[in-house]
Amino acid sequence: MLGTIVIEKYKKTERKDIQKALEILIVDNSQDWATAGLYCYWDYNSREILYIGLAVDLVERYRQHNGLLYCNKKNCKYNEIEKYFENNEYIGFSIVLQSALSQPINKRQRKKFNKSFNETELISILGEQGYGEIKRVEGILLEAFRQKYGRFPLWNKMGGSVIGQKSFKQNNFGLLELLVTNEANKYVSRVSLRELADNPTFCRYEAYLHSIRISIFPSTETIQLQKWTFGIYTFDEISQTDYFKKRLNL
Repeated sequence: MLGTIVIEKYKKTERKDIQKALEILIVDNSQDWATAGLYCYWDYNSREILYIGLAVDLVERYRQHNGLLYCNKKNCKYNEIEKYFENNEYIGFSIVLQSALSQPINKRQRKKFNKSFNETELISILGEQGYGEIKRVEGILLEAFRQKYGRFPLWNKMGGSVIGQKSFKQNNFGLLELLVTNEANKYVSRVSLRELADNPTFCRYEAYLHSIRISIFPSTETIQLQKWTFGIYTFDEISQTDYFKKRLNL
């Protein structure tokens, strides 16, 4: 289930750094995060959302958009990003992560498990629920943008899934702000993508906080349940550090 937003900015010369950070966060920590999720490009100066997309493999899709992996230019935003960098030093980049329990099947999973499971078994184990969720939320976000501004983001040519569009509610407008904000809130990582990748402790904190964000129970009840039932005291550990006081520095 989607629930954690990680935000970053980068220069044209830093594209490989972001790829490395994504690989560390998502691939190396595959026990915590699915490779599938949503992503957003935005104007660093104006905070205008330029593109909202989904990917079954966020690392691969990032590489395609940034010219680090071949992709037909009609099927990725390489040209748009190159043009953006002609007049701007930084571009904003956000990802919306979901739990490893929602990992859908993709090329990376097939390669990883091809000696252990056949295609039918993999589909049965991984399923498509995680992909269905990111399609639905992408549709909600694009419809929220259309409702607010009377058009889609500049680099989006069409809306998302019909189910997502029909799921739109007025309070979804706030989701757009979460994609570009550096204000502290319960859905956005307290540190940037590269800071998470560089700090295993912060990665562990955000994976734990994700479980609270997506819980069907109120936060206080979830924290107590994790303590009493599973002996998990991560929230107490986080509270004793300065992590909750951190401000996303972009």
